[in-house]
Amino acid sequence: MNQPLSPSERRREIVNLVMARKSISLEDLVAQLGVSRMTIHRDLDLLEERGLLRKERGGATAESSLLFESNFHYRLQNENAEKRALARAARALVEPGSVIMVDDSTTTLLLAEELETIEFVTVITNSLPVCELLRGRSNVQLILTGGSYNDTLQAFYGLICEQSLGKLRADWAFLSASSVIGLSLYHQDQEVVRMKRALMAAAERKALLLTHSKFKARALNHFGELSEFDRVFIDARLDEPTRQKLRQADIAFELV
Repeated sequence: MNQPLSPSERRREIVNLVMARKSISLEDLVAQLGVSRMTIHRDLDLLEERGLLRKERGGATAESSLLFESNFHYRLQNENAEKRALARAARALVEPGSVIMVDDSTTTLLLAEELETIEFVTVITNSLPVCELLRGRSNVQLILTGGSYNDTLQAFYGLICEQSLGKLRADWAFLSASSVIGLSLYHQDQEVVRMKRALMAAAERKALLLTHSKFKARALNHFGELSEFDRVFIDARLDEPTRQKLRQADIAFELV
């Protein structure tokens, strides 16, 4: 007979199930884990408080909402081919000796992977995965902003992060967004918004990397306009009506 899971093991299994299925019902969790509905409710409340999933009527989901940004590891699994194409297109902007800033998105993490062939580059970031990827690379001078660490987003934020960025300058800043509504960019978290604005202010030029799904997503906090970016890369699955709207608004963008 199998031993019952400890509370921490059970919650870890809940997160794994939600990430694997995107959404799961309360009844399925009860059946899978063999505990009461009340226990699952308490687990979901705690996991939502930690930012690992979003509790919804009748179950839980890993999908983002106006207020909730999905877990970093969940986002890393999605649209990998599209993000990889965007990263390769953006990589062409980085010249040997450049100083670049990279935000905390999963798309720009893939850009960091593309830097291996550049002779020398300085990378400034608030992203822990970018730091872990690039540390020890002989061709990279790595500068981490510091700040308050957010485990759900795998990055650093807050006053220290923003002040660090305010004292630095870069040739390029590479960013993504949670949502594009009209011609405006949005994110769920105000601290992330402030970090992105600090990145944008510190760079001579700015590049934006967007998957087509961002034009269907929604988030609460405005942080910028498409027109503020020198280069905008969007994956080729962007629908034709949205392409036409961007062209009519004179937004220069490149499909990759």
